[in-house]
Amino acid sequence: MTLFEFVLAFSSVISALALGHLLAGAVHILRRRHLVRFSLTHALWMYAILAMTMGNWAADWSLRALTEWPAWTVLWLITSKIAQYALCVFVTPEFRAEDEKIDLVAFYDREGRNVLWAMIAFCFIAFLFNIAFSGFYGSWLRDSVITIVAFAFTVLALIIRARWAQTVTAAAIAALSTYFLIATSTLGTG
Repeated sequence: MTLFEFVLAFSSVISALALGHLLAGAVHILRRRHLVRFSLTHALWMYAILAMTMGNWAADWSLRALTEWPAWTVLWLITSKIAQYALCVFVTPEFRAEDEKIDLVAFYDREGRNVLWAMIAFCFIAFLFNIAFSGFYGSWLRDSVITIVAFAFTVLALIIRARWAQTVTAAAIAALSTYFLIATSTLGTG
């Protein structure tokens, strides 16, 4: 096993736990759909974070070009995965009783700021990750455009609490995440 394979396996475990948490929550919602008050904003955020987590996992393949893995690079990669895990946890409602009503509108009203602040933290970590792994004068700007736009939309949602701003932000992040997932999933397939 190469050092890259070892590091990727370790970070993949964290990504898998994050995806598992998010997907278990989504399945719980689907199974109890007759008890759910739907929220488009919340659904967009769940999808966006799902696509983002999968895209970031796929993007890790490009790290195979690294020949050395100093401790700081491993720690920074793991930090980014932990931030992603936190995003998955914050966007996934906790469920208690079998017949409990699931009000996703109220959930987002109550927990949406946590999702937004976790997204801000993740964008900050992703931006520094791109600088660290791309080199400041290398491809960091190209690699950070999506992060910068996502950060701007998230700040918009923190400032403007209106429901339309929350939904526009969630839709924008979902679109960016979809693009990122498609772009990273097709790397090296040509």
